[in-house]
Amino acid sequence: MKPKYKIATLALTLLTPGLLLVACDYLDVVPPAQPEFEDTMKDEAATLSFLYTCYGYVPRSQPFDFKSFEQSADEIIAPKTYDDYQQQMAWGSISPAYYNGWGGDDMNIWTPSYNWLGYVHHFLSLIDVLQPVGVTDDMKAQYKAECYFLQAYYHFRVLQAFGPCPIIPQKVDPNIINSDIPGRSHFDYCVDYIVGKLDAAAEVLPPTRSSEELGRATSAIAKALKARVLLYAASPLWNGSFPKASWKNENFETPGYGKELVSSSYNAQKWNRALTACEQALQSAKDAGYGLFTVEMANLKADRDGIGLPFVPGKEDNTDANNEFKQRVRMFQYLLTSNEGDNNKEIIWGQRIDSDVNNGGEAVYCRLPNRVVRKSDGQWTGGWASLAPSLYSVQHFYTENGKLPAQDADFYPENQWYTRFYEGTSSPEHTTTLDGESVKNDVIKMNVKREARFYAWIAFDGGEYAKKINDGNPLWINFKNTNTNGWRASDARNCVGTGYLSKKFIDPNIKFLANGTATFTATRRPYIRMAELYLNLAECHAALNNTQDALSNLNEVRRRAGFSDLTSADLGDMPLADWVRNERFVELFEEGHRYYDVRRWMIAPERLKAGARYGLNGLALSPSFEEFNTPTPVDQPFKWDDRLYLLPVWSRGDMDELYSNPQMVQAPGY
Repeated sequence: MKPKYKIATLALTLLTPGLLLVACDYLDVVPPAQPEFEDTMKDEAATLSFLYTCYGYVPRSQPFDFKSFEQSADEIIAPKTYDDYQQQMAWGSISPAYYNGWGGDDMNIWTPSYNWLGYVHHFLSLIDVLQPVGVTDDMKAQYKAECYFLQAYYHFRVLQAFGPCPIIPQKVDPNIINSDIPGRSHFDYCVDYIVGKLDAAAEVLPPTRSSEELGRATSAIAKALKARVLLYAASPLWNGSFPKASWKNENFETPGYGKELVSSSYNAQKWNRALTACEQALQSAKDAGYGLFTVEMANLKADRDGIGLPFVPGKEDNTDANNEFKQRVRMFQYLLTSNEGDNNKEIIWGQRIDSDVNNGGEAVYCRLPNRVVRKSDGQWTGGWASLAPSLYSVQHFYTENGKLPAQDADFYPENQWYTRFYEGTSSPEHTTTLDGESVKNDVIKMNVKREARFYAWIAFDGGEYAKKINDGNPLWINFKNTNTNGWRASDARNCVGTGYLSKKFIDPNIKFLANGTATFTATRRPYIRMAELYLNLAECHAALNNTQDALSNLNEVRRRAGFSDLTSADLGDMPLADWVRNERFVELFEEGHRYYDVRRWMIAPERLKAGARYGLNGLALSPSFEEFNTPTPVDQPFKWDDRLYLLPVWSRGDMDELYSNPQMVQAPGY
């Protein structure tokens, strides 16, 4: 029986400079060489359009959507009624037959990754045959190197989500028979293949791109991705501790590994290999001119936008120290919402994702409160309030002293965390219009004396969401008021009720007007940025007991956050590995890393188990201050099962990978 492949028809037009490419419709088989394919490379312009199409799944295959399975870790929680990919993972109910029209095949990683590999392989099969006019040998070498990078990237997207995966190194013969379709290769073999492709790409690619070419592969991106791949490979899950080491192929054999799929013994050399790659990646990025975003850069952007300093509870006085702290908060707001044109040199690889558009986009609306402004026609407009930080997240951002709240002797004792900060005040009366600045009376002590990243990325009751968002005015959050930002039965679908919302990736200059229009800039989402490179290197040093080197790299990130340097004396508060992991949790909050981190560190059984996710009591109807500020288990059927280390290979009527490939084995437990 001939296998049924699906590959999207070529979309040969570059839609935007940010590589927002679209492929639509599907063919049932890998397209054979046909005369019309000659037109795909008749000249330089056509060849570039074909090459850009090869990037087409990158802005789709990303963790920033509310429906992405990577959003199912312990950072944030989505509304129970969504019942989408995120919940299927968080609830442990994902199955090989699962399908949800919200995102469709784009969100399942497996099928579209291999589809776009088909584009890449087809490009490579034609570039030397068709000899496009105006394309020199040097240009060909560059284009091929970009394809090598994409071969690595698409395989890695599958590897990190599904574990050992089939390696498809070249164009598949459309007449291939089922028994010749490759099965899963050993995890280490997959890693070596991906790293080999990244090395080949890095030898040829330029270190940076011009503003017109942002999003295309560079040697700095290739080396940074290699560092991430090898860091994952050295981590406990893939370095001798996979919970089902007996998992093997039944038929397919990996060269040099036989039917084995995962290594059952620890290999310290994997950490040394990762360390070398992380050092090279960081140095390559520095040499290319990348660096951590700074307060000075953000101040220039804020001046152009006319954005003043944010509200920070307890820092109302106009002192130099308070203003410096607020500038740092604003810097972190702009860190991920400003582009290269704003002198942001932190983002090594980023792209506009498909669900982000100017003046719209699911990835923005899911982070906004339900009611942002009352329009001139009396109707409300706003967001979905659908990405809510957990109480664990709130508790694991640092205090202003760079310590966890539970470990900072200068912070409030735990029995005061959820009590009123502004003593002698009371909650304002609930109104039918958006609450004003008086709601800041309701700030709890947990939300005071915190670090700059907390105020930049976490919205809380009584806080200021953004400076201009409410028809040119600030929006003050009141999650207790059903008439404004609080839960209400009439819109129960769009509220999580943890007492917090994420405002990471929200443009500080965002504005909703009373006439119904909205203005904000959709920026390039960060796939790789400088802070990750420092944290990757710190983790490698920590694993190899290189304490001072680990602290040195960790302090590069912490210093930017406004903290004094960690020293060996601080290791009495937390082990070095925990300092590294928590810094990674905070700095890379909601950027798609946490899903994989809790798995590769093998802490998912503890962090993602039933009963571990708490919020405040935000689903009460117009609660009092005390009722609202009560830690409450989130009412969702969260659970952990070891099968959730990996996604299942899809096996349903329209996408039966197991039926069409007798070499394939399912992930353990499915």
